[in-house]
Amino acid sequence: MSESRKVVSLSEKSGARNISASGKPAVLPAAVTMLKEKATAQLLERIKTLFGKVDDSLFAMAERAHGQEEQDGLFQALRLLRVERRNIAEQFIKNVSRAFQIREEEKSESSFASDNLSLVHNDDLEQLVAADTMVATAKRDFAEPLTELCMRLDTLYAVKVYDKNNPLGPDVICDAFVEANQDLDLHIRARLTLLKKFEQVVMLQLRDFYEFCNQLLVEQGVLPSLREQQRVARQRSAYNGAPAPIANAPTGGPSGVTAGGQPGQGGVAATGHFPPGLVPAAAGVTPMPAGDLLSHLGALQSGSHYQGGSAVQLLNVGELLQQRLVDSNQAASLAKVDSDVIKLVEMLFSFILEDRSLATQIKSLLGRLQLPLLKVAIADKSFFSKGGHPARKLLNELADAATGWQAGDNYESDPLYKEISQIVERVLNEFDRDINIFAVLLESLREFIVRERKRAEMLERRVVDEADGRAKTQAARARVAAVMDALVAERDLPQVVQDWLNKVWNNVLFLTCVKEGTESDAWNRDVRTARDLVWSVQAPMPDSRKQLLSLLPVLQERLREGIEALSYNAFEARTLFSGLKEVYRERFALAQQLAEQREREVAEQVAREVRAATSAEPTSVVADNVADKPVAPVVEQETAADGGPAGVTEATVAVTEAVIAEAVVTQEVITDTAEVQLPGEPAEVTVEAVQAEPQEVAVPQMEELEQAVAEAEVAAPEQDGLAPLDENDPHWQMTFRLAQGSWFELKRSEDEQFRCRLAAVIRDIDQFIFVNRNGAKVAEFARLELAHALRSAQLMPLDDGMLFERALQSVIGNVRKKRSEQR
Repeated sequence: MSESRKVVSLSEKSGARNISASGKPAVLPAAVTMLKEKATAQLLERIKTLFGKVDDSLFAMAERAHGQEEQDGLFQALRLLRVERRNIAEQFIKNVSRAFQIREEEKSESSFASDNLSLVHNDDLEQLVAADTMVATAKRDFAEPLTELCMRLDTLYAVKVYDKNNPLGPDVICDAFVEANQDLDLHIRARLTLLKKFEQVVMLQLRDFYEFCNQLLVEQGVLPSLREQQRVARQRSAYNGAPAPIANAPTGGPSGVTAGGQPGQGGVAATGHFPPGLVPAAAGVTPMPAGDLLSHLGALQSGSHYQGGSAVQLLNVGELLQQRLVDSNQAASLAKVDSDVIKLVEMLFSFILEDRSLATQIKSLLGRLQLPLLKVAIADKSFFSKGGHPARKLLNELADAATGWQAGDNYESDPLYKEISQIVERVLNEFDRDINIFAVLLESLREFIVRERKRAEMLERRVVDEADGRAKTQAARARVAAVMDALVAERDLPQVVQDWLNKVWNNVLFLTCVKEGTESDAWNRDVRTARDLVWSVQAPMPDSRKQLLSLLPVLQERLREGIEALSYNAFEARTLFSGLKEVYRERFALAQQLAEQREREVAEQVAREVRAATSAEPTSVVADNVADKPVAPVVEQETAADGGPAGVTEATVAVTEAVIAEAVVTQEVITDTAEVQLPGEPAEVTVEAVQAEPQEVAVPQMEELEQAVAEAEVAAPEQDGLAPLDENDPHWQMTFRLAQGSWFELKRSEDEQFRCRLAAVIRDIDQFIFVNRNGAKVAEFARLELAHALRSAQLMPLDDGMLFERALQSVIGNVRKKRSEQR
């Protein structure tokens, strides 16, 4: 009775087959149910151990983080994993358990997008490579116990169980864990650390796990003598001289029990069961070792698989391998990881050969690197994850150097085309396994690019400097005009002051603006000088006479410095200074006249007050005396007499003294003015009669002048009647985001299309300068013109980022999209 447990019920398996075929969830055999429970329990314990190690690693990494953002991201991931570890573990076990429901699969091979990149849940390639690498390592290192487990499960399931659908295969376990935590918002370093610890705690310990699973099935009577049969078969094969089945081959994937192959041939002799060529992995043929696959690809690389001329051609590596195996009468299968790499490289080069940023002739040359780079990817698994890989860098540099290149009538003699062609030929002829050749060729290419760009940069610098100088000139004139308009507007200035502003100070401000800029101290000083000059002939007199007296020596010195800076004509300079001196004489004469007028008005006011005071006295003589005599004697008489009103007499005396003091001060001002030295001749003061000052407008303050300069608009070039665009128009907004150095395709007509690069953006006049690869200017646009050119597709931006990275991002993005559609 004890042995009955080791007997597998055929009816149980038959029932499982019928239910599985019907599409309903299959009732698992008792042995499989027991295996699922025991295996998942053991995996759960390992996952619990995993989170403790991850917690310690993330905490240590956060303490050593270089930046605040990285540290915050790691601590946030640490807290999130502490909260979600139970849910992750439960979901992981559910995913593994779900894999035990094996379905009958379609005959056709699953697509690369839906299967081989199933681990990709975002656009981060590092996660894909980390997961794929740990799966490949596990399949390679634990091939023998994994093969035994597949064979034992195959006897229990209604459908064929092999490497791909093994419910406890390394890919299933890894997929289950990645899917369990894929919705967590984790920092990329934290996610990679999580995967690394999963590899250490779970994936690298799968040998004991598979031994445990096999032992459970042996105890249930499932192929208990399988290992002994394999040992006998190997001994018999060795005795007969035939190759034994390879159970632990150093390949990228596990193997089934298959016929062997001759060493180094990458396949087995064709038999009735395996016709020559590539055999599907599900057939159970041992995948060819990576070394043999590289040998086949090396032979294909040295062959002539490309059409002549400039035709762009993508190689179908699968068909080439098929033909090579048929020609050698061999049959072989590809390891899953190698098959994935082949398809990924094909997709990358499909993107490269369709990229419109490169000329057709250049794409044809780069397409010939498909087989060499495929060999690199198979031999070096860091090719996709290592951004600084020399092969990737060489491809990126070749594409970057060729961006903007256009084929001429005799393009094959073009230096750049010849250089790229020679590099490609050297890769095809010299590359076998040593990737150092890519580093050597990369250094040679960079030296060539430096020599080529030096010549182009000299011409480009002249073009940009010329445009920048023209823009600065226009901007300076606009800003100087803004200052002059603000100072002169609505003011009736003397002709000599207008001459000073128009003939001298306009040019002084222009030179200062061009050389120093509007933020400099020199610009502020010269603007203040112009303002002070206008104020000096507009300031109200005599109220401002003292301020004007203190300003004139400083103003004179500034004006003389401006004359010297311009090397102005000496005779005209003396004329300007003389004219300005006459203006100031008139202004101070006006000040004296106004002061005398005020004196008379005060005296008359005093006289009126005295008359009003004395008119109340009864003596008519006093009234007559007041009417007939001057004001001063009257004041004196009233002061001498004791009979008049004491209060009025004291007020009158005080007012009179104030008038006299005012007159003295006025005389001193005029005398001091005569001592101010102006260029040309000795100072003389001639008082001229001036009736009245014209009505004045307040001179703007420095802040107002600075605002006028800031708002000064440079006259834009003719826009040919282009309609203005809304501020939210995407093409108008794009003009503010264009980066200097970006490449574009300019289409002037159907027959005239060329590529150009944005060499400079002249901010002062909103002008965009475009040059070709040689540095010659080919186009310039004002901002509105550029927006319309982008809108009409006359100017189209080219993708000029690193080619390999753009191709990789596009491929993974498409895979992600297809996967989401399939869900």
